[in-house]
Amino acid sequence: MIQVNKIEPSFFTKKKKVIKNPKQPDSWSQISDIRSDLREHILSSEQDLMCIYCEKKISSDKNKSNIDHFKTRKLYPELSFEYSNLLVSCNSSNHCSYIKDSLPLTKEDYKNIINPIDKDVNESFSFAEFGDIIANNDKAESTINTFSLNHKSLTEERKTIIRNFEAFKDFEEEILVDAFNGHVNLIKYLKNNKN
Repeated sequence: MIQVNKIEPSFFTKKKKVIKNPKQPDSWSQISDIRSDLREHILSSEQDLMCIYCEKKISSDKNKSNIDHFKTRKLYPELSFEYSNLLVSCNSSNHCSYIKDSLPLTKEDYKNIINPIDKDVNESFSFAEFGDIIANNDKAESTINTFSLNHKSLTEERKTIIRNFEAFKDFEEEILVDAFNGHVNLIKYLKNNKN
């Protein structure tokens, strides 16, 4: 999971001022004309073109990624247009926002899930050599489960990176992130723990 700093773009601020009844379930459709630009802005300006949850590189194409309301509109309609609640997730049906949104989460559950805008995101997780993300606290464990961050497809990809890391360890972090299709926190972890 990537820790992110949110800075609301002016085009979104301007657009949400004209939304009628922003707490209504269908209000999100009122920004359909800027959603593509918003997804692109969040992904490129804040998330380095990576899924906020699994850290895989993704494109802003609506078939590859989506604007995720971290706290769902169903439970928190008042946050529908709260910029700090908007993140970009991959469209995998096996993990990330798809899984979170399919769970019967309650407001109480959200107290036990790490929000990517929290400052302690990076300290909450570490990695095992077999590709699993390891929770460093109870909230991290709940987060891993909520987003299915140890889905087999993700652990296999991380295991491949770990296996091949030794040959590339002297490269700069940015080059490694590009070469390994994202996974910035795994790469940071390996750089800090394999030297």
